[in-house]
Amino acid sequence: MPRRPADGAFINYPDTDLADPARNTGAPWQTLYFGDNYRRLQRIKAKWDPRNVFHHALSVRAT
Repeated sequence: MPRRPADGAFINYPDTDLADPARNTGAPWQTLYFGDNYRRLQRIKAKWDPRNVFHHALSVRAT
């Protein structure tokens, strides 16, 4: 819901509305799904999946 505080999101149900600032709490979707781990996960993704074979609308994007 817009402008409601949130502690996270359920990764098995990628809610693409979270990427729309008008439809979320103001926290970036990366923070909602991955918290402080997103930058580290980007480095891992770049190493092990540089061609982005394993992806969905809100998956980790390689750096």
